[in-house]
Amino acid sequence: MSKKKIIIFISVFVIILIILGVYLLSGKKSNTPTTGSSTPWYQNFNPFGTGKNTTNNNTNTNPNTGNNQNQTPVTPGTKTSKFSQITDFAIAGATFLEDTRPVAGAVTSKQEPIKTIISADTIDGRKAIQTILNQTLSLKPPLVVDGSFGKLAIQAIKDFQKLNNLPVTGSIDSLTAPYFAKTTNQMQQNLTEQVPSLRYVERMNGHIYKMFLDTKAKEEISNSTIPSIYEAFFDNTANSVIYRYLSNDGTINTFMATLGAPKGEFLPMGISDLSVSQDKTKFFYLTENDNGATGTVGTFGQTKRDIVFNYSFTEWLSTWSINGKVYLTTKPSYGVNGSVFLLDTTNKTISKIFGGVPGLTTLISPNGSLVLYGTSGNTGPELGVFDIAKHSTKDFGYGLPEKCVWGNDNVNIYCAMPNVITGNQYPDSWYQGLVSFDDYFVKINTVTGDKTTIANSVGETPVDGTHLFLSDTENLLFFTNKKDSTLWSLNLK
Repeated sequence: MSKKKIIIFISVFVIILIILGVYLLSGKKSNTPTTGSSTPWYQNFNPFGTGKNTTNNNTNTNPNTGNNQNQTPVTPGTKTSKFSQITDFAIAGATFLEDTRPVAGAVTSKQEPIKTIISADTIDGRKAIQTILNQTLSLKPPLVVDGSFGKLAIQAIKDFQKLNNLPVTGSIDSLTAPYFAKTTNQMQQNLTEQVPSLRYVERMNGHIYKMFLDTKAKEEISNSTIPSIYEAFFDNTANSVIYRYLSNDGTINTFMATLGAPKGEFLPMGISDLSVSQDKTKFFYLTENDNGATGTVGTFGQTKRDIVFNYSFTEWLSTWSINGKVYLTTKPSYGVNGSVFLLDTTNKTISKIFGGVPGLTTLISPNGSLVLYGTSGNTGPELGVFDIAKHSTKDFGYGLPEKCVWGNDNVNIYCAMPNVITGNQYPDSWYQGLVSFDDYFVKINTVTGDKTTIANSVGETPVDGTHLFLSDTENLLFFTNKKDSTLWSLNLK
């Protein structure tokens, strides 16, 4: 082979290698997820388990076709919006309460001087009388102020009676007693009233705010700074708060503080899950041990803790019913069967309620009789109710329990429902922020199955509702917009 042919052969071979390398490299890049390789910080509070990888073939499911036939179409209108954005910053937690404030126009003022007759039947009273005798009669030497009426004191009383034209008896009788009185100027106290209000924690710095719902007046009531709060839980007075945040090394920290208290308390490091009782007087948290998970119950304002649960399985999410029982649901993941258990914190026993449900997430009714649950369906997350006593289920179409709240009657639920379902890998994709919904809000009767549409955020500012809670009278619904973690309200009237 000539030298020229050899050079041509080598050149062609090099060109082929370059083309092949470019092709392989571009193919590798095209298969790389666009969401980035690093794990988002919020996933360290992992609310879901490890699921199987499944190709997402279902997109843009129309809410008015197929299994979505019960959902409401987008109908933008001209009526006054029922939605109200409360904060322009991200929050970590919020609560409703009846707060106290001074009555408008009620100011502190002096009343007329009040005279109180001094009693001669007590030592302090007799001392006060001796002091008045010394001052009035200019006694020299003065009476010893010891509360004992001896000869000198009796003579002084007689002199006092003569001076004031009273019967001279030498005792503090009914006619003499009114002359020995103390005068006080009593101040009128501010009148107060109970007013529906909110308290919420700013996610960026942990500052606490309150807002009266009638006037919309907002006030920062705590500026103690704890950066990057992920979760915040209030007690029933909204004065004690449990903060959840990550340290620099990624460890979950849990800190409990009370407004006005000199210092707070750190709960154990690495708490994987925490929930507050229905009456917001107690809390339950889970920590890992060498053999599995430990569940502990604490009471706000107290340092005593009670271990109520030890189990080999560690991946749990907890919620409370009004009877003080804790319900434990296995952490969900798409395509992985989950179960829910009842933990009796009194006798420290655990029993299974139901299971075998893929992607199971739950929301227990206040009285603990019903379980609102979500499951991974072929075309999206499906919502249903499980009756514990009857061991029966009822389906309510698409939705997630995390986007609902139970009413006080244990029958009705209020839910933020997606107008459009995208994909089917739920709840993982929604928790991870890979999917965001634009919601309409409904009231569902879990007995009859009737749905009433309250409002639709599409056509206004679309919101993805989560962490729903109600005012005491259930005329207002509050929620966090998952798109930016701002706090919103919805008028239910």
